[in-house]
Amino acid sequence: MIRRRTQIGILVLVILGLAVSAFFMANVEMPQWSHIVSSISVVLFAVPCIWAAKMWLGWRDAVVLVTALGFVALLIETSAIMTGFPYGHFGYSEHLGYKLFAVVPWTVAFAWPPLLLAAYSVAANVTKSRLVRIVMTTITLLVFDLVLDPGAVLLGFWKYAEAGAFYRVPLSNFGGWIISGLIGAVILEMIISRFKPLLPVPIQLTASAFFIVCFWTAFAAFAGMIYPALIGVVVLVAIVVAWRKFHYQFDDKIVLVDEQNNAVGTASKLESHNADTKLHRAFSVFVFNRRGELLLQQRALSKKTWPGVWSNSCCGHVMLHEATARAAERRLKYELGLSGIELLNALPDFRYRAEKDGVVENEICPVLIGVTDAEPLPNPSEVANVRWIDWNEFLKSLGEPDTDISPWARQEVRLLTESDIFRKWLAREMRASSESATV
Repeated sequence: MIRRRTQIGILVLVILGLAVSAFFMANVEMPQWSHIVSSISVVLFAVPCIWAAKMWLGWRDAVVLVTALGFVALLIETSAIMTGFPYGHFGYSEHLGYKLFAVVPWTVAFAWPPLLLAAYSVAANVTKSRLVRIVMTTITLLVFDLVLDPGAVLLGFWKYAEAGAFYRVPLSNFGGWIISGLIGAVILEMIISRFKPLLPVPIQLTASAFFIVCFWTAFAAFAGMIYPALIGVVVLVAIVVAWRKFHYQFDDKIVLVDEQNNAVGTASKLESHNADTKLHRAFSVFVFNRRGELLLQQRALSKKTWPGVWSNSCCGHVMLHEATARAAERRLKYELGLSGIELLNALPDFRYRAEKDGVVENEICPVLIGVTDAEPLPNPSEVANVRWIDWNEFLKSLGEPDTDISPWARQEVRLLTESDIFRKWLAREMRASSESATV
């Protein structure tokens, strides 16, 4: 999990890099090896969108979606090259990489889907009407092309049989984008309706389009193409506004489940924890050191649930499409700065319900255990304090009437002490630690 300040820094560096690249491409003749750079660039531009699709749909459905849209893109472009429909007659140069069957560059399969998904994500967040989404997606794609196509033609990525009035781009091309955008929007709606995703359509799907438009806007400005540059600026501002309005963090969505732990929905983590919290996925982690001590954390005072209460090393929620162990690793890094811990799922079926101050926790909460030699670096927004405590001393403290340990941790400890898996694991780890110390 990357902190916001780091994210902003990375974004600024990427934008500056794109602007520098655009300047050189607008002022330096394309080298013979440009097809290599262009091919790599097209794929890299697509990565943020593919990542967002994976977080939204999971790897399997995301790959199916992107592959299907890439195949549609290749079919439409092949039709245009061979028949002139829908864009009019044109041809690709060698700048965009190897041509499949000597017709269309393979990179087309990665260039069009991110733009279509970006247009769809904006439309899906603005309206619930399928018809309006299809129209809005189509129009947004057309606007993207008003920025991209003039620069691509100037660089010689492709050339039309007859030059048009808009920076040598004919009107037939824009009519073709309306047709192809309409086809893509309909196919996309069909695929998504079949997948039935449990998460809202993420505005993060616009990330690739933002960087693509950013590059071509800068290129248009450096090449003296005023109108594409101005349109590009408007598009970039619109994406930023949409991002700020509709953005949500994937790890802010808890996974609601049925009694068999089947995902049935998602909901905001903060809003969902109330007097009637629905059953959802979570996890707990117990981290030991080589001295046989357990790491305890005091929950931050700003937390909605159990603020200031001492508990086990780390707790958190599992994101949709995320393995429990991966979620635990993610939160250990974020909350305590700990990484590289080999985790064992000691209580895979643990479940509990607890209430405090009118807020209920209701979780299917596997318990993982691990050992580390590192010292924690607590994140103050999550953790108020930490301390190491001898395991046997900790067990004794739980029997005291004034214990301040969270209710779920007490239940988990009782089950751990009854677990052969845990007892053998702890004995093995401590024995290995003792043997290492005597060498």
